[in-house]
Amino acid sequence: MEWSLPAFLLLAVLGVQLARIDLAHHLLPNPLVLTLLMAGLALLFLGSFAAAQWAELLRAAAGGAILFVVFLILALISPNGIGMGDVKLAAPVGLYLGYLGWGQLFYGGALGFVLGGILSVVLIRLKHANLRSEVAFGPSMLAAALGTVLLAS
Repeated sequence: MEWSLPAFLLLAVLGVQLARIDLAHHLLPNPLVLTLLMAGLALLFLGSFAAAQWAELLRAAAGGAILFVVFLILALISPNGIGMGDVKLAAPVGLYLGYLGWGQLFYGGALGFVLGGILSVVLIRLKHANLRSEVAFGPSMLAAALGTVLLAS
């Protein structure tokens, strides 16, 4: 993972900013999400080139596409459940998790839903939200991704 470290540092830095913005404004800015995706892809490409690990890069691209499509389907089925910002964020999250492996992609993606559910229950119990309230899902996705990255290394 040493050649891919700059890419994962970018995920940590931009992930914190995206989570902060999503919590405050229920918004995931396209320029930041696109930067996370494109710069991450470029840095993972350089890491794969330096370490001659092309399979990881192909798996990363497939992971980004798979998670994006899964979130898009969920958003189309339940438009009030997942926002389009979360759908767009699924592509870079899938890219990074896919680079680590198929298991990390699956468990990191699923853990985002678990963390989002826990956060929702806690907010409802503390009376900061009700069943109709919008709860930012981006921070849960990013926390799950960062946790998965840390556990995978």
